[in-house]
Amino acid sequence: MTYRLGWDQKKALTSGGYADLTAEELSQFPVASDMLRFSPKQVSLKPGEKQIVKIAVRKPKDLENGEYRSHLLFKALPNPKRQEGTHNAMSLSLNVRMSYSMPVMIREGKETSTVDISEYSFDYSPESHRGKVSVVLNKSGEKSTFGNVLAYWSNSNNGQKSMIARVNSHSIYAETQRSEVDLVWLDNPFTLSDGILTVVYEGESEYRGQTFTTQQFNVSKENISTFALN
Repeated sequence: MTYRLGWDQKKALTSGGYADLTAEELSQFPVASDMLRFSPKQVSLKPGEKQIVKIAVRKPKDLENGEYRSHLLFKALPNPKRQEGTHNAMSLSLNVRMSYSMPVMIREGKETSTVDISEYSFDYSPESHRGKVSVVLNKSGEKSTFGNVLAYWSNSNNGQKSMIARVNSHSIYAETQRSEVDLVWLDNPFTLSDGILTVVYEGESEYRGQTFTTQQFNVSKENISTFALN
């Protein structure tokens, strides 16, 4: 597969994922692509093959404090090889081309951001022994945060504490102050009862070893919504 590299400008969404910037938003957004150069411009990869892309940073001397971001786009190109066929038979060719993008950031200044947890929801299915934990993270500050969101359950009956759900590599980008997170349920033992739900947002990458926030919620059995899986 052959990919052509280029820049894409996107904003982060509260519910996760990205959306393209409008022309008006782009005029105000702190993009990084003006300060970045990459090579090569195009790569061809066989299954399992790797390619190193080099990115050079050229920051102006008067760069204002803040965080600048653009998304490096790997756009899949159509295969130039002609599809063989016959004139006497009907044929169908399905050629799926997957494109990818990744955020690239430049930071200026040493300001940091703080995070707290304002809301949570807890649902559980007794039939399937699986649950759903969702939280809302609120960020203050102009820098992005990166980390893992972990949920622990302490059973009031026996005091045992275990991790019941988590999401790895969760980012809250600079332009986003609120992030809605649905954690992935784990297969660790869980008994529907009164207890304490502890949610931790711990840093990774350059924030490794840092805990952004820890919040405990006293949860009664009656406040855990039950549901049935189809």
